[in-house]
Amino acid sequence: MLKLLSWNIQYGKGVDGLIDLKRIRDGVLETADADIICLQEISRNEPQTSDGADQLQVLHDYFRDYEAFFGQAYDRSGGVDGKRRQFGNLVLSRIPVKQVVHHPLPSPPDPEKRFMLRQASELQITDRDFSFRLINTHLEYFSEKQQLQQVQQLRGLHQAACEIHHQPGIDHPGTPFEQYKPSQEVIMCGDFNFTPESQSYRQMLEPLPDNTPDLLDAWKVIHPETIRDATCGIFDRNQWEEGPHCRDYFFVSNNLAQRLDSITVNLTNRASDHQPVLLTIS
Repeated sequence: MLKLLSWNIQYGKGVDGLIDLKRIRDGVLETADADIICLQEISRNEPQTSDGADQLQVLHDYFRDYEAFFGQAYDRSGGVDGKRRQFGNLVLSRIPVKQVVHHPLPSPPDPEKRFMLRQASELQITDRDFSFRLINTHLEYFSEKQQLQQVQQLRGLHQAACEIHHQPGIDHPGTPFEQYKPSQEVIMCGDFNFTPESQSYRQMLEPLPDNTPDLLDAWKVIHPETIRDATCGIFDRNQWEEGPHCRDYFFVSNNLAQRLDSITVNLTNRASDHQPVLLTIS
């Protein structure tokens, strides 16, 4: 079994308003002994959001048996002690990772909205005879215009990888021109910041062109008749006045549907405004 955990940790800020990465570590460990940990909202040297801590270093120290892959959505001056201010997403993996590509996501002009820069990290992973691409991301919340374009970008990344899978370039091993043939199988996870009733959710699942496996909502594959568990708003009613609902997902290509074993949400943890989500694959 392969266990993947996804969690928007809100830079370690719990429901009580305190920032404590030890609680994040404990929340991960109480949820599962995960092979791959995908976290969103990691802050580095930001005096405004994390007391200036390098949260990448702190989290990597907590999970020393994992290799760390940080994708910054922005990289700015003015950090603590003259360091760079960064904010983004983190993948911790104890499964070999062949290649990593960090993709900026589009932020088209939307002058009536506030927004953050967004990104997606794409990892080519091989676990024994099982190879797949993992995409960890966090989409825009305030601007639907930007969010919809970011959904299209994610779908486009999947389509482009499948096209290269069928028509790879000329390989020159050991050089910058070395080719890693991307897998057609993909797992996308993270805080997508949309609800199952939204246009963005529907767009995510629209049919893709030939030779590109369609994307499926892992929860609906595993629990087709079950009401979806909430992933945010369970305890933090200040930020989420609408109460418990879902914004965090695992989307998988349809060629992985038969491998899906279980998906669960840790519904008791209060270390963030979101809940950890665990996907198990056979």
